[in-house]
Amino acid sequence: MNYWVESSTRDDVDIGMLEESALAMAQSTIQNAINESGISRAEMARRMSCNRSFISRMLAGGHNLTVKTMARSMAACGFEVRFQLVPIEWNWVSSPVSTEDAQPANAGCAPFDFAMAA
Repeated sequence: MNYWVESSTRDDVDIGMLEESALAMAQSTIQNAINESGISRAEMARRMSCNRSFISRMLAGGHNLTVKTMARSMAACGFEVRFQLVPIEWNWVSSPVSTEDAQPANAGCAPFDFAMAA
């Protein structure tokens, strides 16, 4: 996609970051649809007429999602895709957070107990 967007249009835009962010959001949306519908990844694969390994690659980032694949995966869960235009915001570049306002990454979450997970 980098070659489609002229770099001189906005100097502060990282196209690669936008691409990766969009892919991560798509994967997250699909996973949320799976969770909400209560189906397994195996059932999703059956509904999409594909292998279970394809679902794993799609959700792990090993597959560059197309709009058609996104629509099929959402439909398998009983949902549809809707897109929304949002202006690009690079708040972390123009106004860095002061250390006084910063919170740890797990703020508001209980710490993970590795002993319980084993």
